[in-house]
Amino acid sequence: MRDILKQIWRFVWIASTGPGRYVSLFLLAVIIACQLAAIQVTLRQVQWSADFFNALQKIDGPAAITQIGVFAILVCISASLYLIARYCKRLLQFRWRQRLSETLLHRWTVGKAYWFLHPSLRSDHSIDNPDQRIAEDCSMFPEFILGGVDGVGRTGVLDFIMSLIGLVSYVMLLWQLSTFALQVSLFGVDIEIPRYMVWAAPIYVLLSTVLTHLLGRQLPGLLMEEQRREADFRFALVNLRENASAIALSHGDAADRKVIARRFDDLFGVWRRVIRREFIYGMFTRPYFQSVLRIPTFLALPAFLAGKITLGGLTQLAAAFGNVVTTLSWLIFNCKFMSDLVATTRRLQGFMTATDGAAHPAGSLQRQVSAGTDLDIRDLHIRAPDGRTLLEIPALSVAQGETVWLSGASGLGKSTLIKALAGLWPQTDGRITLPAGHLVFMPQQVYLPLGSLHDAAVYPADPGSVPAETVERLLRAVGLGARLDAGDDHASGLSVGEQQRLAIVRLIVAKPDWVFADEATSALDLETECNVMALLRSELPQATIVLIAHRSPRGFGDIRRIQLGEGSPVPDGEPAWEPRFSVG
Repeated sequence: MRDILKQIWRFVWIASTGPGRYVSLFLLAVIIACQLAAIQVTLRQVQWSADFFNALQKIDGPAAITQIGVFAILVCISASLYLIARYCKRLLQFRWRQRLSETLLHRWTVGKAYWFLHPSLRSDHSIDNPDQRIAEDCSMFPEFILGGVDGVGRTGVLDFIMSLIGLVSYVMLLWQLSTFALQVSLFGVDIEIPRYMVWAAPIYVLLSTVLTHLLGRQLPGLLMEEQRREADFRFALVNLRENASAIALSHGDAADRKVIARRFDDLFGVWRRVIRREFIYGMFTRPYFQSVLRIPTFLALPAFLAGKITLGGLTQLAAAFGNVVTTLSWLIFNCKFMSDLVATTRRLQGFMTATDGAAHPAGSLQRQVSAGTDLDIRDLHIRAPDGRTLLEIPALSVAQGETVWLSGASGLGKSTLIKALAGLWPQTDGRITLPAGHLVFMPQQVYLPLGSLHDAAVYPADPGSVPAETVERLLRAVGLGARLDAGDDHASGLSVGEQQRLAIVRLIVAKPDWVFADEATSALDLETECNVMALLRSELPQATIVLIAHRSPRGFGDIRRIQLGEGSPVPDGEPAWEPRFSVG
């Protein structure tokens, strides 16, 4: 319990601090002021209940009409306070959500945690469905703390704290009204309980709370599992949409449908356990909810029948008792609500813990940037996530201005070498000395950001930082002018070959000093490859270009070939008996 309270406080602190914290504090102050005023209105309504029903008992028409007017005023004040507090609460919820989302998104992106926690790396830390943490949990947590929209079951922790403040006033009022004693005879012994209405409330709620805890203690774990299964099922549906073309061409409808159906079956299994537990939990809480406001009347009925209190006193006493019991019963009414809060907090804490250790490398790679102009690799050992050795490079140097072709068998680890050079492969030992200057890495799979073709061509730069005329010239130079002529400025829908040509434009726009490209032209025909690579070299005449490819790159002049694995590191055409070194 102590740990979960610390975690809740941690996220409340994150949400309420940072930029705009004074506005958030002001909104919170308005909410608290409105709720404190609402407590006073509730106390006045309790008094109104006695005045109104006493007037009815006396058949005093003018007094009853006056009390109807008082009731209308109280309702207007209560409604105004509620609406103001609700409006400020919704604003504060959004501000807190914004702050939490910014914090988690920062942790997820800065330091490339989204990559180091990728399932393919088999990291010791893992996050299931990080998109859900940022999108949903950051929205749910403020609602759990500040309260939901309407209804008893949607009150938040702040509402509970304010209710505890009001509880003092309600107990004092109940003490003033419970001036009579309960007299019973048990086994021939007369027992008198003074102010029994005061003692009945906490005992009644305590027993009910213990029973509620026993019936609902399994809910937090089940609800957390349900959320995870929901996210897995939703991800399978998104995967079907994102890969519609490949699935349709492969006639993989049935196979993917089975995967989706299997994930839904997993969700359904957890869901059945949740509703079964909710049913057991509701067997007590629902009758309790429906009867809790009637119990006070039944308990005060002996005093009314004995003539110790009037009808107005009976209703006033019942209202005071009801407020005490309702406040003390917060945990009973909000057991599932609190279970959701605990589950959400645990998921957020899991996210924070995972991102804390995301950038801790599994190897002993020494990666540094020197003031020199060459790339130097020494004693490099690249391993797979399962520990297998993929690639070994005893020594390798690339001078500034060279065009280098790295070749080797499929599965050797060539693409992983690019990741290691970029500092993105944690299972790496050795030393990499990078040259000074602007380095750009082009992955094998071209990323298409959301936006226009122009945005995709200059990514990750600001679209406004590159003249549109320059981008259009380069797009036409690589053969994408037809899309521009057709008025199609969308990056989506590009074929693999078109994506690779777009990536060449992106390289030229970036104007790097060093280019590391992985299978940059694998989907292009030889003529197109020759044209786009010649364009790349002409636009970047001073750049050092390191290419990974299975076939000899076209469009360049002199090119140095390095055979990774059991091959020769010397340029093509040298005698096969030249000294070799094994790179892998």
